[in-house]
Amino acid sequence: MADGRPTDGGADLADRLEMAELIDRAELAELMDRAERDERDERTGEGRGSLGGSFALNLSFRTRLTVGLVAASLIPLAGFGAILLVLEPPAQSGTLGRLLLFVLVVSAMIAILLAYLLAADLTAPLRAIAAAVERTSAGDLSTPIIVPGEDELARLAESHNRLAADLERRNRELGRILEAIENASPRDTRDFIAGRAAHDAMTAFGMIDAYVLMVDPREIPVEERVPGESLPIRAVLHLAGEEIGVLVGHLPATRLWERADQDLLELFASEVAVAIRNAELFARVEAQNSQLLELDATKDDFLRGVSHNLQTPLTSIRAYADQLVRDRPDRRLGIIAEQTDRLSRMVRQLLTVTRLESGALKPRSEVVALAHPVRRAWEALAAEGVQFKVDDRSAGWLAVADVDQLDQVLWALLDNALKYGERSPILVDIVPIPDHGQLRLTISDLGPGVAEPDRSRLFRRFERGADRTADDGSGLGLYVSRELCRAMGGDLVLEQQVAGRGASFSVFLPGEPPEDA
Repeated sequence: MADGRPTDGGADLADRLEMAELIDRAELAELMDRAERDERDERTGEGRGSLGGSFALNLSFRTRLTVGLVAASLIPLAGFGAILLVLEPPAQSGTLGRLLLFVLVVSAMIAILLAYLLAADLTAPLRAIAAAVERTSAGDLSTPIIVPGEDELARLAESHNRLAADLERRNRELGRILEAIENASPRDTRDFIAGRAAHDAMTAFGMIDAYVLMVDPREIPVEERVPGESLPIRAVLHLAGEEIGVLVGHLPATRLWERADQDLLELFASEVAVAIRNAELFARVEAQNSQLLELDATKDDFLRGVSHNLQTPLTSIRAYADQLVRDRPDRRLGIIAEQTDRLSRMVRQLLTVTRLESGALKPRSEVVALAHPVRRAWEALAAEGVQFKVDDRSAGWLAVADVDQLDQVLWALLDNALKYGERSPILVDIVPIPDHGQLRLTISDLGPGVAEPDRSRLFRRFERGADRTADDGSGLGLYVSRELCRAMGGDLVLEQQVAGRGASFSVFLPGEPPEDA
């Protein structure tokens, strides 16, 4: 080595150093690739945010920490070697350079391994915190983070545990509030709701005591907080901008009370206010319903008494009018008789309504051929100059009905067709419905028919067409007729409008087929 040329041994050493350098570079590249693959699923920003580093490299925190540790361990060694190469005489610089390169490669391998292990150990608390945050976002609040020490990571873990505990506690409080709301009933009284709300507040928020006072909140002074004593809390019962009461109580002195807790308490107070107002409205509606039922019963009693009391004088008036007509015929006496009959029919309708609603009206079933009572009812109307036709296609079928009630139904329907059909021809159609064991009797006129807005309310009590006045009747005829038909096991319906015809009402009654059928 005196002349500066390497000996054979030096050449062998240089070749081995070069080969070791190539192997070490391959191992270094493999270690770096493995580290990047391990950290790929743990990256939380990859240089996109403020935590990505000042160089905006697309690397994870763990990779950047590893690179930093390796650089921190190799840069001083590389600097020291560079100084030796500068200070070493040129004759020995080649051998010294190779030796330093070998030492640098070996140091790099050891530094990478140690840096990787150290980075994994340093980032373990961060991984634990990230996993805990994911569990919390999924709804699992029961697993705390345990990070030893008193550094920033330990404080971060403690803050997360406290936040999760507060969130879990508020979830429990909210669940108890919802349960209390579901158990509320509008049938409860205001005092009962207030008492139960105080008990629910104590259970939900862990209060020492609680009261719901239905007074002006300004009458209840706000208590001052005294350190070491129970914590006073309150929430006003708001409803549509009105303050109807206040919820007051106390918490243990060690209990934390934050803005979120106050928001939950105010939410609970608002729901209590709604429950109290609903109970008041329900009680008011119940009282009004009871009053209406009493008035309706009084009305029925009045109608029943009036109907009975009017029947006797009307019968006497009609009898004396008939006697006077026989002794001295006079048109005015005929008018008296007609109006008496009209008033008697109205009284009879009122009496029928009261008997129907009280359940005292029981039909007496008989078998009857429908054509005969139809003609008899038409003759009782004594309508002159109006064409009347009965198309009897019953083919021997008989109706099962109460004859008196059937006469009342037929008279009301024929009188209705005569009055509102504007004295147009009246057609009566009787056909059996064998599949249903019924007879259908349809009374039609050729008048203007029933207006569409009137169809839905035509069978209600005291209802008439929109263009009709009180002089056109009491509005009970169709209602009574349908109820009588239903009492006899049938029905009364208004048929759909047909071109060329006016109103068509169909009576459905139970029927019996002919004996030869």
